[in-house]
Amino acid sequence: IFFRDQPLCEDQLIQFAERFGELDVFPFGRLGSNPKVIEISHDEARPGSENGWHTDVTWMEAPSLGSIAQALIVPPIGGDTLFADSHAAFRGLPATLQKTVLPLSGVHDYRYFLSALDPIQDAALIGEIKASIPFGVSHPLVRQHPETGKPALYIHGGFLRYESLFNRETGEAMGEAASLALSKMLLAQHARPELMCRFAWKPGSIAFWDNRAVQHYAASDYYPHTRSIRRVTVSGDVPLPWAPS
Repeated sequence: IFFRDQPLCEDQLIQFAERFGELDVFPFGRLGSNPKVIEISHDEARPGSENGWHTDVTWMEAPSLGSIAQALIVPPIGGDTLFADSHAAFRGLPATLQKTVLPLSGVHDYRYFLSALDPIQDAALIGEIKASIPFGVSHPLVRQHPETGKPALYIHGGFLRYESLFNRETGEAMGEAASLALSKMLLAQHARPELMCRFAWKPGSIAFWDNRAVQHYAASDYYPHTRSIRRVTVSGDVPLPWAPS
């Protein structure tokens, strides 16, 4: 869902988001600010890096229901966000591949964020984070939407350990090479143009999306200009594997 011309302050954005449920606390956000809010900002010194298909915070045991993002600063051209239908991504797989991925799960973690911290200077912070948030949680590759019951391809290029796929029913690991190959194949599925729409940001624009049903991709095509987005995530539930009826 997209809205234009919504110059909300941080507190107003939180109040709006809390109408839909509890908000996640993000431990990797700006120190000293509201932990429910993160700002994703890029410029000439810090080029954009979210240019990969993903759904938010899959490193959590109960990843977010949805995300609400507000544009603060937009580049003169570029910086759009693309959204792709995860239900259609699963339906578009060949029947034999659907059968292959249904019993599989993979391990997700937040190593991407830890890599930005200094292992020595930030040792205490890293310890606190790992003590409060499990490092490595497993989720099914095909999750069932808790409200519609539809199957959705559920995968994250940055948080999934590509070599970690295993069969939930047997507990057997897939094998590193096969797991890596399948992960890369599935990650490309959301990139089909037929599955996506594209949102061009303007200052004050707000996008609200269902992380259980779509993936998104922030185009990093605006260097050296500045792009700044403020985001909150609504708490979700533990992903359950799809159970065909």
